[in-house]
Amino acid sequence: MVTSQKSESESLANPPRWLAVVQFLVGAGLVGGLGVLILALWPRQSPPPGWTLVSPPEDVMALSYYRGTLWSGGRDGLSVVDLDTLEVEPVRTPGAPRGLVYALLVDPDEQTLWVGHKDGLSRYDGALWQTWTEADGLTDREVLALASDPDGGLWIGTAHGLSRWDRGQWTSYTHASGLAGEAVSVILRDSSGRWWFGNGYSVDGGLTSFDDEGWHTYSTADGLAHPMVNAIVEEPGGPLWFGTGFASRGGLSAFDGTQWWTLTVDDGLAGPKVRSLFVDSEGGLWVGSEYDGIAHRTADGWEVFTPDDGLAGWEVKAMWEDPAGNLWLGTEAGLTRLSANVWRQG
Repeated sequence: MVTSQKSESESLANPPRWLAVVQFLVGAGLVGGLGVLILALWPRQSPPPGWTLVSPPEDVMALSYYRGTLWSGGRDGLSVVDLDTLEVEPVRTPGAPRGLVYALLVDPDEQTLWVGHKDGLSRYDGALWQTWTEADGLTDREVLALASDPDGGLWIGTAHGLSRWDRGQWTSYTHASGLAGEAVSVILRDSSGRWWFGNGYSVDGGLTSFDDEGWHTYSTADGLAHPMVNAIVEEPGGPLWFGTGFASRGGLSAFDGTQWWTLTVDDGLAGPKVRSLFVDSEGGLWVGSEYDGIAHRTADGWEVFTPDDGLAGWEVKAMWEDPAGNLWLGTEAGLTRLSANVWRQG
């Protein structure tokens, strides 16, 4: 009898491993939920003059200007923002994408809006929507990046390869064709006509260029700070910049056609992982991070902005400059409009 009681006591003191795991997960969930609730209820200071917060949309992954309004895409689908009144309306027209939106692109003729989302590629002409999936010729249903070329074609980066659409004809490219990685989540055509395809979607990462000489791949052995490439931009008269990283590792790598070099937090970046890149109308470079706000390069060095300064969130995913020179910064917690007279003072 005594032995039985001792066994029961030991069982209570040393529960089965699966039970301990369940208890840990439940506890972690409760702590995480409490943290989110505290952050939601914690009083937030009003943004300083020149900083305006716009939310909804709550999550912003892509921005584009189409027919006089700002279009925003993210985890909650599509929204349009009136630049004057700042009123936000979700897009609920028949046929419009309803889920996660990764990319937005307006044709050079400004008549057509293209949307890359988790369920395919959609086109909007101002009245009607049309959608394509892998059943129609896409390499993969999940569309991560979009870019147009001078010949009227459309390049489409997906979770499992690259597609090119030209007047109804589809061409697919995969790792076997020459891509460095499985996915293509960022696309850029540089001033020399060379195409760049980066993979910041899957852990294998990879960077690929394509020109008349064929496919070329690049890795950390060549000079990239990290294999995952999340953003690419070309500085006018300057180098190509590649935003790289995952979690707490990464950096901003540059390539001038011959040499590579990398900038890190020690050089003035807001955080190690670079999430987005943008060059403003004055040639200024903006570097959005994953967890630490945004850095702006000025003639006097780097300045960093966080939610403590007026930014909507910590993760800057998309950037756009409107015709008046105001900067729009898309984050995980809404939009920030930074007036031209504020950022140009830097």
